[in-house]
This record gives sequence, structure tokens and C-alpha cells, in this order.
Amino acid sequence: MLLCCTCLCAKDQLILGVNPYKTTPEIQAIHAELIAYLEKALDKEIVLVVSKDYNQLITLIEQGNVDIASISPKLFAMLRQKEIKADYLATIQFADTQMPKRSTYRSLILTQNESTIKELADLKGKSFGFTDIDSTSGYLYPRFTMRQNGIDPSKELGKIYMLKKHPKIIDALLEKSIDAGAVYDGIYRALPKETQNKIRILSTSEEIPYDAMIASEHLDPTLRAHIKTLLLAFHTSSSNTQSGIAGFEEKPLFLYDRLLHLE
Repeated sequence: MLLCCTCLCAKDQLILGVNPYKTTPEIQAIHAELIAYLEKALDKEIVLVVSKDYNQLITLIEQGNVDIASISPKLFAMLRQKEIKADYLATIQFADTQMPKRSTYRSLILTQNESTIKELADLKGKSFGFTDIDSTSGYLYPRFTMRQNGIDPSKELGKIYMLKKHPKIIDALLEKSIDAGAVYDGIYRALPKETQNKIRILSTSEEIPYDAMIASEHLDPTLRAHIKTLLLAFHTSSSNTQSGIAGFEEKPLFLYDRLLHLE
């Protein structure tokens, strides 16, 4: 993957980096319409690169190996704190059959429907599935929620599993290989009703801004401004809103920066 990044540096190509929050084929499908739109508007090939983990995307940005990136809220806040030079372009919007187009989401803590875990206090001593330590909804918020409810997640949980991708948390819950786990709400809402009925929501976080689209400082400023204009003008033409990005909007950057204070 890194070799791919270092080789694809021709002027007629732009490299788009993305967090590995789902499988690579799923991420490709989510970004397919946007990539086609940008390729046509910019007359450049957009090469999608899925980082091996969340933190690697920061490294790729820092080293100039990606031109633009869709970066998780917590990572974007970290990037700003580290003063890594990158321009904020816009915040992603998603939509589905149950919710209108929106640029925020929530973190959920889930358990099996028939579990003896009835409230957050019951998580003490129970096995728990997080995604990645740099995931906002799969790690940062659930740990913050636990601390707010008198649980020290570092000391009072049972065995902890780092499962990387949100769908793997759902799979582990259904297989009963973990007692509880954390995901972003879109994963839960996309489940068939029959599967949702097997899972119970223990907690729902406040609203979190969706991933930020950023541009590397090595891109020409005129091109960065043009890409931002294109993103803000993008609206999906697909009737299946669950399959991709619905649009973009600008958000105040303090909504991202405040995530650092949840640690």
C-alpha cells in the first residue's frame, strides 16, 4: 500500500486516503460516486488508499503520501493539535432510509438482547469489544461514557478485544464472543430488523461530527480551493442513500477540537 502511495505521484492523479472503518470493498462502494464525480470535474484519476489502521492515516498525511483524506473526527483533532499542515475542506454527510441527510452520528454501546447486562454499571467484569484506539465512536466516546457512569474502562472491564472494524463488533456480539461492544449508530441502523432484535442499546452518545475531508499542504492552493468547492457542491444522485456519501457541509472546527478534552 505504501509502495502504491509513493509511486502514484503523477500530476494527473490524486491519492485519497481513508480510515479502515469498514472492509475495503465496502469503503470502495461508499466512495465510488464521489470519486467518479471528482475524476470528471478535475480530469484526474482518484486513487483510493485505505490505511491499515487509523493512526497510519496520520502518518500518510504527515509524509505527504496522500493528497486528500477522509479522516475520523478524533484523528482530525489530533492532526490539528500536532499542527500537521493540512486544510479542512468539508464534513461528510450520510443518509439512510431512517434518517435524513446529516453530518453527525452517535456512538452506541451494545449488548445481546438476552444478556444479563441491563445498565452500564453491569459492564464491570464483562468482556468488551472496541474497534481501534483512534476511533471516535468505537473507542473514545464509549470510554468517556463509562467514566461518566462511574466505570474505569482500563481497570474494571473484563477482557478487552480490539476488533478494528465496526461490523466485527456486531459479528462478535451475535456470536456471543464478547458481552458488549461499541459501534457508530449507522452500523446498527443498517442491520436487518431481525438482527437488530437480537441486540440491545445500552447507551447513546451525544452527536459527533462525521469525518472531515482534508487536503495536503503540498497541493496547489488553487487546486485545494477548487476541490473544496466541488465537495460542497456534491450531492448524491443515487436513490440508494445507504450505499455512499450523500454530500458535504462546513462545520466549526471547535466541534472537532473539543474531542481532545474527552480523554
